Amino acid sequence: MVNLVQEGWQVDSSGEESWLRAAKVRPPALVNGYFRRTDLQERIEPLRPLTVLKAPGGFGKTCLLADICRRWLSAGHVAAWLTMDEDDTAGMFDAHLGYALKTAGIRLPASEGSMQDFLESRILRPRRRTEALVAIVEAHRAPCLLLLDNVDRLRDPDAVASLDFLLHHGPCNLHIVLALRDNPGLDLAKAVLDGEGLYLTADQLRFSKPQIGLFFGGELSRRELASLEARTEGWPVALRVYRNMKTGDYSVRRPVTVRDLAGDRGLAAEWFGERLLNNLADADRELLLDLALFDWIAPKLAAKVLEQSDMRNRLTGFVALDGLLNPDESTNNLRLNPLLKDYCAARRFQEDPARFEHVHRRIARAEADSGRIIPALRHASAAGNATLIGEILEDAGGVRLWAHYGAKCLSAIDGFLTDEVVTQFPRAALLRCAVLVINADFRGAFTLYTTIKANTSNFEQDREGGNNAALRFDHALVQATLVGFSCLRFGSPLVKQVIGIVEKMADQSDLDPVVEGALNLALSMADQQRAQFNIARQRGAVAMRCFGQCGAGYGGIFVNLHLGCLAMAQGRVDEAADHYLRGGPTTIADILSMELDYERKATRLGKRLPAVGELHHTGWLDVYAAAYELVAELVFETGGAQAALMSVSEAHRRARAQGLAAVARFLLALRITWLVRDGLPDEAERSWRRDGLPTATSAMLDLDDQSWREMEAISCARVSLLAAQGEFYAARQLLDKLCKVASERGLMRVLMNARALSIALDHRTGNDAKAVGKLVEYLCLCRKTDYVRPLARQRDDLLPVLSLVVDAPENSVLFADCEDRRELRQRAQGLFNQMQGDTAAPIFTARELAIIAAVEHGQRNKEIALSLGLTQQAVRHHLTKIYRKAGANGRLDVVHRVRALGAASD
Repeated sequence: MVNLVQEGWQVDSSGEESWLRAAKVRPPALVNGYFRRTDLQERIEPLRPLTVLKAPGGFGKTCLLADICRRWLSAGHVAAWLTMDEDDTAGMFDAHLGYALKTAGIRLPASEGSMQDFLESRILRPRRRTEALVAIVEAHRAPCLLLLDNVDRLRDPDAVASLDFLLHHGPCNLHIVLALRDNPGLDLAKAVLDGEGLYLTADQLRFSKPQIGLFFGGELSRRELASLEARTEGWPVALRVYRNMKTGDYSVRRPVTVRDLAGDRGLAAEWFGERLLNNLADADRELLLDLALFDWIAPKLAAKVLEQSDMRNRLTGFVALDGLLNPDESTNNLRLNPLLKDYCAARRFQEDPARFEHVHRRIARAEADSGRIIPALRHASAAGNATLIGEILEDAGGVRLWAHYGAKCLSAIDGFLTDEVVTQFPRAALLRCAVLVINADFRGAFTLYTTIKANTSNFEQDREGGNNAALRFDHALVQATLVGFSCLRFGSPLVKQVIGIVEKMADQSDLDPVVEGALNLALSMADQQRAQFNIARQRGAVAMRCFGQCGAGYGGIFVNLHLGCLAMAQGRVDEAADHYLRGGPTTIADILSMELDYERKATRLGKRLPAVGELHHTGWLDVYAAAYELVAELVFETGGAQAALMSVSEAHRRARAQGLAAVARFLLALRITWLVRDGLPDEAERSWRRDGLPTATSAMLDLDDQSWREMEAISCARVSLLAAQGEFYAARQLLDKLCKVASERGLMRVLMNARALSIALDHRTGNDAKAVGKLVEYLCLCRKTDYVRPLARQRDDLLPVLSLVVDAPENSVLFADCEDRRELRQRAQGLFNQMQGDTAAPIFTARELAIIAAVEHGQRNKEIALSLGLTQQAVRHHLTKIYRKAGANGRLDVVHRVRALGAASD
């Protein structure tokens, strides 16, 4: 160790020292609302010989050092602080270090000259001066803490060497804590590897989610906390910006925007501008501002866009962004911290708008070339280039995108279809038209369709420099969308006209595979709804082949779902289930699969449905009908018939508002059914006539102007209403004709619903022998198509009939035409057990309870009718249902049984 006396080091402590900046040797004041990181302090204390905090700006290194310094001082120890600067030469470093030690309380020897004279003398070489300072600290004996901030700013190699010497030869009572963004050339590995050092990086300095919550005083909701963690990635300075904004009458619920960060916001401007960008070399700064325009930074993409061949090496060596330029584990791409990204993107736009647009435009082209359409459109939009948006959409295939990427993709694309784009590019306008149809905005779709037609000479003349053939193809796809997804009545002139045009187009021989597939899918869907199943299957097969040929995955999904609906209608249950499986997992597939499962079970639905609100991405009648019918059944199980009726009425209101004509008509019929089930046949009759539902049998059973689902719903609702009104003959006549049409068209589901209603009707009219015979025939059908839900819908009437089948001996004449009598009886027994076990205590409607109360007071049917505003026929119908629910044999018996059951109302 150097002998200070021999070296002549004698310093006059009263000498002039104004040349040393006092701010360099004083820790900064803690910011208002400083959040103490106890987890980090516990890791750092007790202090090791060397502790390194290495992270980019804004990670709280200086604040943490200042807090440690003050805690050390409050414990009565010596703590010296020194902030590095770019102009710190080796001599200046030693001078500042000596001054910091003196300020901290380390006693320096007196001399004939001043401290300035001695430390600036040329007698002592840099290394010898550092050795002298080491000896002074060692002579102090007590623990000494040295905190060095902004070490990365050291540029002088001799200064770096002096500090390196101090790190490796410091006395045992010296504890050094360094804060730096990148390493200026120090050998930091040895102390860490020897177990004498602690090395903390940006990952350890980030705030965890619980710490973010504490930082905001526990005032954030879970959603706000998760959003804040994702956006800031635990970056302390970003969190500070958010909190400052909140305490400054801003709301943390409002994300920090580009304007907030680019403007004069104090802390934001300081950290993002002066302390980050201004410390970068010009080339690195320009690169960073360009990189901020990328979503994810893939080296190959960035090299292509920015025309720099050494991009990977530049990104790897970008030490100033350590902790702020993070890799994605699945792709190895890089991503800037979101807040930094927004700030730098705003700076790029402010400083060089032309460069901002140029880079976004090149990114858009590169993304489009790679088939990433949405990112490409996003960058073209950021560049403010409507022409580029239109060209990208045209090159990607226009309306063909629906078959390749699905309806949700079209809805995402719609956000980029500004008025300027739609006006300039007819094919983009047709794409918007398809989106409007799929989203059930038919008024908007037809208005736009008319405008495009006028501007393109009936879809024959594309824009200047466009493609007339592609325009015609896109028009064909939009017309196919109108047929398959508009939910318009088949009898409407528009639908008939469009179907005729689509049929002619589909017969052409030079069709693009996507167009041919879409046209055939649309026609197959129309044929399926009209119960023309053979031709529907053929066209569906053509559509599947075409979509497979061109790799249109979403087109194939829709074909599978459609073919599943077709198989379900025909009672081919296994085939339907297989198609639905191939069409999932999607909300549509879930709903259709649930409908199929429900038709095959006699027990309650008992499960939660997907949100029907998610169906806005399809105007598909099958899906709407299945979903709304299931919702009504589920609501009934939990809330009774009145609740189910309310759900159907609300669904009808929405369908009418959306212009879903076929869906609205289906729901009108479903509402009639629930009015009858709720014991309101008179209101059901008034509703039937008010809403214009058909009264002629031929109109109810028509399959040219309506779908089979509308026909089924209307016909079955009418049968239920007629039966409730005591019009049993008319109900039976309608059922016979319904069964005939269903048998001729192969509508197995409709047929089984009709037969279940027929069995219930026979039981109500006292013809149990006929009902039993029909039930046996039904059970035989179940060997191939196990739709038992129609029986369960008529549970009250079917259970007595089913019990007769169960109790009949195997040699009964009932089973004469059965191939396997034992199997049939076992099926009947199992179904009886399911239906009986699924029957809860009877729930009476408010109207039924009112009638029961009137009976209890001795009122006759005429008096009850007058008091409740019903017809006598309606009262008789209600009493029949009440007797059946309570298992009563007459008026007096029903009162006693209802009391015993503890009657409840739905």
